Amino acid sequence: MGTTYDVTVGIPVYNVEHYIQKCLLSILNQTFDGNLEILVVNDCCTDKTMEIIRELQETHPKGQQIFCHTQSKNLGIGMSRNLIIKKAQGKYLLFVDSDDYITPDCIQKLYAEAEKNQAEVVYGSVKTINTNVELSYLSQPYKVFNKTDELASYAFQNLHENLRNYIWNTLFLVSFLKEQQLEFPQSRFHEDVIFSTDMVPLVTKAILLPDVTYYYVIRNNSLSNLQGRNTINLQEIMEFIDIYTYVKNKNQSLKGKPYYEARCARSMTQMLYIVSGLIKNRKIITPALTNKTIKDAMKHPASLLEIMTFKRYKMANLAFYVLGVLPGWLTVFIITVIAKYKHLL
Repeated sequence: MGTTYDVTVGIPVYNVEHYIQKCLLSILNQTFDGNLEILVVNDCCTDKTMEIIRELQETHPKGQQIFCHTQSKNLGIGMSRNLIIKKAQGKYLLFVDSDDYITPDCIQKLYAEAEKNQAEVVYGSVKTINTNVELSYLSQPYKVFNKTDELASYAFQNLHENLRNYIWNTLFLVSFLKEQQLEFPQSRFHEDVIFSTDMVPLVTKAILLPDVTYYYVIRNNSLSNLQGRNTINLQEIMEFIDIYTYVKNKNQSLKGKPYYEARCARSMTQMLYIVSGLIKNRKIITPALTNKTIKDAMKHPASLLEIMTFKRYKMANLAFYVLGVLPGWLTVFIITVIAKYKHLL
């Protein structure tokens, strides 16, 4: 099936009346001269978000580029993004979170690189914003990947985060998403982590750009912010553990890949940081978080026999394996010592 637009911009919205106008104006006022489709998915807003969007549809010179869809009930950002993938009529798709905004030349830069290199994915760089103050620059080098496993090997070349796992500010080839049947899970947060976990090993052509094309706005009341809480429900904690358990267990389907051993160590390191945060906040988690739950979270996806054959990160993977088989109380004790040494507690 052919495409009607050059680029579709997908924006899930839920009660963002204070942010949506700035977000949409940054898209409507792009320097991009191609055909643009803006898909807004209303996840059952109860504030004035949709009124603001309708006003822009009627008053902005490019308001006719905005198309709205409404969910039957509040399903979360992941399900809204899945609907956007299904409805997108553009050759490429760019997700923008409704409380963020993009640079005037964002789409032009990402689109030009995608077309030039026939890329499946193009990543722009990001600046973070807190109450209109620029905090940091999430930069990356200019890189072109053209081979199977090349992007994933770069992402997991060591234990550092060389490739971010959020999916906004990333231009996707829509046919790639649909052919690979990529979709988001129904989760309240970190749904992009699972999406990226599934996607990166499938990419054969990708671009990293050092150019800042996106402003990520940090909100104290956003779903991803768990700071300053008096109590945290255990169910919420289990969702976090389940997400990163999925990430580490994904390794089982990647055996034989050149980055497999590093990815095992990296995913276990991620889980260690997650568990350290849980131990730090353990007193306010209700019902109580058990030692067994923490131990189970640290279970290594590979067997001891397999780890002994590793050429890279053997000792790190062995250490993580041991943490997953010790008695729960001892696992927690050792992680507590490590976390204090790393200044995580």
